[in-house]
Amino acid sequence: MLQTLSTQFEVVPRYWSQTNPPYEVDFLIQRENDIFPVEVKSETNTKSKSLKKFKELFPNQVKLRIRFSLDNLKLDDDMLNIPLFMADQSDRLIGLAVEQRKVLE
Repeated sequence: MLQTLSTQFEVVPRYWSQTNPPYEVDFLIQRENDIFPVEVKSETNTKSKSLKKFKELFPNQVKLRIRFSLDNLKLDDDMLNIPLFMADQSDRLIGLAVEQRKVLE
């Protein structure tokens, strides 16, 4: 996943964590001037407490949360689910989702 994301964005994706209480976000990706927290799920359980916590900690900076999983492509409020097989289209899909959210606001 890191290799796929690295080819699409100017800045190498970063890992984020906090220790007390423990939360971690698999990647932070930068697209233009926006930062997006990313979780990668390879199982059917797609719940992500860490993405929720990251948004709580940085509410004004998080326009969109990204999850890669086995689920279908879906934009649900500020959560964009990208199927794992579409990871090479991430930049384009994130751009479309950000534009869609602007229209809805």
